[in-house]
Amino acid sequence: MSRARSSLAAAFTLIELLTVIAIIGILAAITLGVSRGVQERAAISQARSELAALATALEAYKRQYGDYPQTVGTTTNNPAVPSPIPNNDGPGILFNALVGKRGPTGAQINVRPQVDVSNFTLADPSALPSPSGTTQVNNAFVDPWGRRYLYYYKSGTNPADWTRPGYLLLSVGPDGNLGISVPSSGQFTISNAAQEADNIYAN
Repeated sequence: MSRARSSLAAAFTLIELLTVIAIIGILAAITLGVSRGVQERAAISQARSELAALATALEAYKRQYGDYPQTVGTTTNNPAVPSPIPNNDGPGILFNALVGKRGPTGAQINVRPQVDVSNFTLADPSALPSPSGTTQVNNAFVDPWGRRYLYYYKSGTNPADWTRPGYLLLSVGPDGNLGISVPSSGQFTISNAAQEADNIYAN
């Protein structure tokens, strides 16, 4: 009888232990899910803030030069950071224009930057423009998910084909997929609604 009671007590202890472990696992999963949700919302908020700052800089650029930096025939639909990083596609043109090294139609310049690059994550933190000289650098502004902000303006072979009122500047968001096609007119069409749904636009 004594042995039976001892076995019964041990069995209950094991069941209780497994129950506690299961509860801890459930609570950990809930906490992890909440944490991920908070981190994603923070990243989205950061992307919106950075896009707003870039949009403000682009308006200042236009006031100074009479137009936004053009991406004629050179833009990209790929937000990933390539190796080597180009300075002559949409993200590279945006970067060099706003750091004071590129005029609207591509001319090399050396003027005061429109942005403080220390407020942004860069594709290559070591590739910074020289305070003197007109050399453009291979760099880009990067969103909170480590992908380049995409930029389009007069991106066809003929700038006159561009009918969009202004530029197109965006982050592809958490999923990393563009989900739109951008013709030479700039009037984009949604090619994949699910992929486009989390895009974050500056305008």
